[in-house]
Amino acid sequence: MNIDQKLKELPLTKSNPNTLESLFGKGDISPMWVADMEFQIAKPIQDALIARISNSGFGYEYKPESFFLAQKKWYEQNYQVDLNKDHVLYSPTITTTISTLIENFTSESDGIITQPPVFMEFRDVIRNTQRRITKNPLKLIDKQYQIDFQDLEEKAKLETNKVLIICNPHNPVGRVWTKEELNQVVSICKENDILLISDEIHKDIILFENQFTSALQFIKDYERIVVCTSEAKTFNLCGITDSMVIISNEELRNSVSATFKKYNLGRTNALTRVALETAYTSGGIWLKNIIKTIENNVISIEKELENSNIHLIKPEGTYQLWLDFREVFEDTKEMFTNITEGSGVGLNAGHWFGREGALFMRMNIATSRDKVLNSINKIKKAVPNKTYNK
Repeated sequence: MNIDQKLKELPLTKSNPNTLESLFGKGDISPMWVADMEFQIAKPIQDALIARISNSGFGYEYKPESFFLAQKKWYEQNYQVDLNKDHVLYSPTITTTISTLIENFTSESDGIITQPPVFMEFRDVIRNTQRRITKNPLKLIDKQYQIDFQDLEEKAKLETNKVLIICNPHNPVGRVWTKEELNQVVSICKENDILLISDEIHKDIILFENQFTSALQFIKDYERIVVCTSEAKTFNLCGITDSMVIISNEELRNSVSATFKKYNLGRTNALTRVALETAYTSGGIWLKNIIKTIENNVISIEKELENSNIHLIKPEGTYQLWLDFREVFEDTKEMFTNITEGSGVGLNAGHWFGREGALFMRMNIATSRDKVLNSINKIKKAVPNKTYNK
């Protein structure tokens, strides 16, 4: 895969000196923390965007039938989902949608169940809506994270808990939940009338022959399921595309739609529409090459860490690595300082995803193999030569 040669010229969040100074204490650091890619976008998408811009105006647009047909075919082929376009609403971001869902269907101080360590913006959304975070922490067993179903069932039975947010594939630990695991989650939600929100933004980056199952496959059994998703991560379009929310239940959908209309959200963006429709129709080969590149990067890091006290939680999906430093550090601040200053590589500290992520770090590997190997070797050298018992 070709690296985007213009990265250094772009005002990207991950390389903003002020942001780096704020997070890492210095601006001259190699950023491998934000979840976007360093690869050039698919050539068909580039060409389609150039063609749209050339000699064209930008009046108000709608999504034509060709867009919906392309989207429907993509969902059938990739997720075995018969997508009903009337069930789809559009939103600027997934967190916008989650905020709307929480405010529309819960009251202040109600509990929202999350599964940490998990995407930190779930926590921010819950706090900003004055709701209460209820944790159903994942369990790490034999280097694989698992859902604690007994704890989830206990939390779901409490009348004050109204919503469960799951992340599939899970960010940051890289699990792709199996159909059996999701069936158990849905059963618990159904039994306790819990609104299930499934964040599926990483659904297309599935590694090593793992199988992705969308929560949409369970809507015939339980209608209080909402899927939030986007192709932003899939096709490296985070700065141009929007997100979708898929809701089969009419009452839920009408409520969310009314809020979106109230704030004038969900209008068609011409370039987003072109990028997405082209991705659906012509992005498949590029995506396969991306997945192969990510898999090769995982394998390379796995080999580099074989005789190291740093342990890799091998991802089943996403292009993030979850690295375990518990054998070499006892203090999260010491870990973060040593690795940041010693390696010059900027990673997400695990505790940013909740205290359950303490002594872990997240690394973005959607870049060249050379950069990935160079960075992991710098990190290895920055780790002290000592071992703690976990």
